[in-house]
Amino acid sequence: MDYKKIPNGFLWGASTSAFQVEGAYREDGKGLSIADIRSFRKSKEQLDTKVTVDHYHHWQEDIGLMKELGLKSYRFSISWPRIFPNGDEKEPNKAGLNFYHQLIDALLENNIEPIVTMYHFDQPYGLIEKYGGWVSRDAIKDFVKYAECLLDEFGDKVRYWLTINEQAVLVVAPDMLGIDLNLPDKKRYEQAFQANYHMWLAQAEVFKMCQTRFPNSKIGPAVSYITTLPASRKSFDVMAAKDLEDFYSFAQMEVALKGKIPIYFENELKKLDITIEQYSGDQELLLSGRANCLGVNWYCTTIVEAKSTNDTEQFIFRRIERIRDNDLRYTNWGWNFDPIGLRYGLRQLLNRYADIPILITECGWSEEEELIDGKVHDVRRIEYLDKHIEQMALAIQDGVNVISFNPWSFIDILSVGDGMEKRYGMVYVDRSNFEERSMKRYKKDSFEFYKKVIKANS
Repeated sequence: MDYKKIPNGFLWGASTSAFQVEGAYREDGKGLSIADIRSFRKSKEQLDTKVTVDHYHHWQEDIGLMKELGLKSYRFSISWPRIFPNGDEKEPNKAGLNFYHQLIDALLENNIEPIVTMYHFDQPYGLIEKYGGWVSRDAIKDFVKYAECLLDEFGDKVRYWLTINEQAVLVVAPDMLGIDLNLPDKKRYEQAFQANYHMWLAQAEVFKMCQTRFPNSKIGPAVSYITTLPASRKSFDVMAAKDLEDFYSFAQMEVALKGKIPIYFENELKKLDITIEQYSGDQELLLSGRANCLGVNWYCTTIVEAKSTNDTEQFIFRRIERIRDNDLRYTNWGWNFDPIGLRYGLRQLLNRYADIPILITECGWSEEEELIDGKVHDVRRIEYLDKHIEQMALAIQDGVNVISFNPWSFIDILSVGDGMEKRYGMVYVDRSNFEERSMKRYKKDSFEFYKKVIKANS
């Protein structure tokens, strides 16, 4: 557990997001989000966002556990509709602001650095009803207004900001943007990629605003970073893996860090016969508003092969197959255990972006778990953390500028697709999909392991 080359001041942390952890879905003036609406559609199948693990009423207890764990950072999100309930109000919701002031102040009092995500899948549903959400260019001004409010309120307290969480995930699961999944493929893709473009423009404005007002701050996206490996040594599989990785992950990084949309990304949209509506001045905005750090959500490697037709005129998602490697361990949800892939992925970031500060904003192992005699013996999660931290340390030794590690998740939370069955936390919460039970928090074995890691390497 004594990992070499972890720098002084390294931010050992953990992650959550608002709609997955807070609950209190209509309390103190909070409005509905698209994340709420999506969860309600599955309320008969799994836990929804109404209560989740009730962090809104347990935040003091939860921060006490963070302090005991020894966290140096806590990556969390602010609920957009808790600040602007419908998204278009002229004035923010004071009760929502007060909640986050209390939370951030308590973190700072306990020497825990807040790493704040502005938007984590929870656009106010009012904006989707009003003009279609991110599909409309109107969303840009509403997001910028929201971000400006956060900087006004918390800019002198928060040094690390993340604008948008996993933008590529929103595009491939566009109902998370309020887009109708029953639309014809072309129309659905057209709306999703137009929304993607508007998010790029909005975050560019926010990057620029934040760095102008708070030049010592760090701000960037939290990118869903898939490290893709070819299923064979054949060049067509190598190319398929590269095409997927470039389109899904690196395009998001290129726009945020370099201010340019890659040609390979535009070429893929042409294969869908999609044209993105762009205005004069957009390219200048992307160039003038660029991130000065990078958040990456990294879990596992993705192994792909080219379909037998290998038709390069087909859109990327239609010309590849995902392959399972039987030599690797997998979660019940199909994500593998391949820690060296993290070092490889981080080295790729070094090659592309030199010494850009990198925050690992998510990284974790999911299990179905039971509380037995007040204990959870999550051996596989401990192994996952140990081996991935080891590979991160080796990447740092290679020269990668990783400044923070925030595993997903600090505490058991609502899983977007699987409710409370799929647990990632280092703290167990006594509740099920349909029973709140005691809501008592229990430290898993991984909590004690990570506590020792932080103490030995701080």
